[in-house]
Amino acid sequence: MAVALCPECEAELNFDSPVRVGERLFCPECDIELEVISEKPLTLDCAFDDEDWEDEEDWDEDWEEE
Repeated sequence: MAVALCPECEAELNFDSPVRVGERLFCPECDIELEVISEKPLTLDCAFDDEDWEDEEDWDEDWEEE
């Protein structure tokens, strides 16, 4: 059984079946969407959609203008 902590509420999450990097799930305690970022050690982080971020090139251009 694999165990990881929710990065948001620090709840201990237990997994009976294997999880893979990139897999998304929800914390049963705080209901935040999480993403597996490492299998060994099992590490979770808050999930972000690529659509929420501007293209890196656009971000670089905005940064240079300031």
